[in-house]
Amino acid sequence: MFPGRVGDAAVVAAGLPSLLEQMKAAEINTPRRVAAFLATLAHESALLYNVKQHGDTREYAGRGYIQLTGTSNYSDAGKYLGVDLLTTPDLALTLAWSAKIARWYWTVARHCNPMADALQMGKVCKAIGYPLGDGSEDIRRTASFARALEYLTGSVPDGITSAR
Repeated sequence: MFPGRVGDAAVVAAGLPSLLEQMKAAEINTPRRVAAFLATLAHESALLYNVKQHGDTREYAGRGYIQLTGTSNYSDAGKYLGVDLLTTPDLALTLAWSAKIARWYWTVARHCNPMADALQMGKVCKAIGYPLGDGSEDIRRTASFARALEYLTGSVPDGITSAR
């Protein structure tokens, strides 16, 4: 589904049960939602639960499936999930928490399911929170979304947009 975007197969397989459980809890249960969520994770973390943002030495650097970043996100996710991520940010790299954090970020913090339903991948990209830059990353993520939809449904619907 995501050529060149998936990390170590053994790590992906180890994380799959918790990821699928959290996708169910987040109602990521339609082809559009699944495609948008997995495309996002493929770009954020190569679908690896245990990856830290390369080269980022900040205390609250990107970690886990969704690359949770910043003091406020660690604080808010921790409060919601009932875990102290500020004191122990590396919990975001664990099987126990990485998928739960991704679910929280996708549904509670950023409300991405309706954007996926509407084929607005650019708005998903904006909500995830990385800078626009020249727009090429949004285009790549939108292409991954379309590829995932084709994989899941056999076709690519009209109306997919990468506009933020």
